[in-house]
Formats: sequence, C-alpha cells, structure tokens
Amino acid sequence: MPGYERPDYWSLRAKKEGYPARSVYKLEEIARKFGLLKGLSGRVSSKGSPPAILDVGAAPGSWSLWLLRQMKGTGRLVAVDIQDLGIVAVDANFSFLKGSILDETVRAALRDEGPFHLVVSDAAPATSGNRLVDQSRSEELVEAVMGLAMEVLAPGGALVMKIFQGGEERRLLSELRARFAQARAFKPEACRSESFETYLVATEFNRQD
Repeated sequence: MPGYERPDYWSLRAKKEGYPARSVYKLEEIARKFGLLKGLSGRVSSKGSPPAILDVGAAPGSWSLWLLRQMKGTGRLVAVDIQDLGIVAVDANFSFLKGSILDETVRAALRDEGPFHLVVSDAAPATSGNRLVDQSRSEELVEAVMGLAMEVLAPGGALVMKIFQGGEERRLLSELRARFAQARAFKPEACRSESFETYLVATEFNRQD
C-alpha cells in the first residue's frame, strides 16, 4: 500500500529502541490501557509456577521482546509462529515453538506449557489484496486463536487478538463475553490510519472445565 515504505514516527521509534516492527507500540498501549500486566508478577498458576504469557503469531518478535522487557524475569513467555523470529532473546524463561496453532501437535504442546495468564496475538493472514477475502481469513484465524485460548488460559486470564474489521466483530465479542467478564474492540494509536485492523480485548476469563 502506498506510504507503507516510508518510515513514520512509530517505525523510527521501533528501530531506535531495538524492536523489529512498529507493532510493538500497539501492544504497549493495549497493555497499559487495560492493565494486562498489572499484578501479574504476584500470580502463580494452578501448577504453582510463575505467571505465563503466550504470544501467538509472534514473528518477527517485537511483542515477545517487549513482554520480556516488562516481565524482567518474573514469569515465563512462550511464543509460537510458523516463521522464525527476528530477535535473539537469551532468556531462561522464554521458549519459541515453530509451527501452526491449527496443528493439534502444536496445540497439545501449548496446553502442556500452560495455563497462561495472558494470551496475545498479532497474527494476520497473508493478504491477497481482496478486502473481503482478507477479512474472512482474519476471522478464521481469530476463531482459531480464540479456541486455543479457551484451552490454555488460566481463570481470570486475558486475551488480545488482532482482527481485520469486516462486520464479524460484534459476533466475536458476544462469544467472548460469554466466557470473559469484559470484552471490547480497541484500535491503538499506532495503527496506521488507512489500516482496517483493530483488536479484540477480553479480560477476566471464566474457565468452565
């Protein structure tokens, strides 16, 4: 899309601060607005382990790097993507799983790593240039992330997912509200003005198993 090649404020800031992509500032704003990391360091899982975060569709790695910097060794971070990460994160509490969340083997591995207190996803489908097709693919991906989150989130956990706006947000939010105390759509300031992406943010998960 015209203009995407020109570095803007967010791109220049990301480069200066050592992040591979400007998308890091979307997560930063979401996390602060909704208090996603507040009190996380004092929580433990049902297994008695430190709080854990899952980053779905993590490549190139900006969100994972930001989360690690915020956690400062107080919890675990697991990242998953079909592509390699573009960061070098030497941290005993960080692990990367290469694969698709549509693969049951990968999902089983993530269930074993859980439960997670926070699941974040900046995942997006490969775009075709056809907005309707891209919206449909994005909705399918969001539903896959949502399904995984229901399996791996700890009670009281939170979920953040990117979606291409196309009219299905209301339905998806309704489904989220059935399992979370709160759910809403939110578009961070760092999103490009011409972009039709937004984020679904749900908090206080009610596990039903």
